[in-house]
Amino acid sequence: MNVKQRLRLVRTKNEKLSPRDDSSRQGNTADGDHHKEITALYQDYNETLVRYLTIRLRSRQDAVEVAQEAYIRLIRRENLKDIDCFQSFLFRTATNISIDLQRQRARQAKNFASSKFLLGDVDEITPERTLNARQKISALKEVLEDLPPKCREAFMLYKFKNLGHMEIAEKMGLSVSSVRKYIARGLAFCIHEMNK
Repeated sequence: MNVKQRLRLVRTKNEKLSPRDDSSRQGNTADGDHHKEITALYQDYNETLVRYLTIRLRSRQDAVEVAQEAYIRLIRRENLKDIDCFQSFLFRTATNISIDLQRQRARQAKNFASSKFLLGDVDEITPERTLNARQKISALKEVLEDLPPKCREAFMLYKFKNLGHMEIAEKMGLSVSSVRKYIARGLAFCIHEMNK
C-alpha cells in the first residue's frame, strides 16, 4: 500500500465518524485538517524529497522507500497538532531514516568484509566450494564454542545479528568499551584459530 492509499484510508476513517459522537468529531476535525496538509505536502514536495534523498543515498529506489517510511511515520504520529511545520518535520524524519539506513549498511559491509577475511572469497558456486564453505562454517562454530560465554555472545550479536555496540551493551548489561573488547577478542581468536 502506497502513501496515497494510506492517506485515503486515514481520511475515510475520519469522515466515517458517528453523528452521535460530537466530541470525537470536534477532536478529529483538526486531525482531518492535518491529514489534508499531509496529502498536500505529498503532492507538493514528494519529488523534491525523493531527489534530496537520492543524492544522500545514491539510489532512487532507496530514496523512494525512505520517503514513504517518512510519510508513514508522519501519518502514524499521534499528536499532529504539536508539529509546527510539516515540511521540516518530514525532511528531518526522512534524513534520520536515511542516516539509520546508511549506518546499518556500513555495519553489514564491515561484517561482510571480516566474514570474507575469515571464510575467503567465493566467486562461483561449485560442489567443492559448497563443501569447503560448510566445513569452514562447521570449524567456525567449533571455534566459537571455545570463546568465553560473554565474548561469544557479544561477537555473535555483532557478526550474525548485525547489532551495534550500544545495542549489544544494553542487551548484555555491559559498557560499550567492554563490548568492543569482547568483539575484538572474538574476531582475533577466530582469525587465529581458522588460519592454523
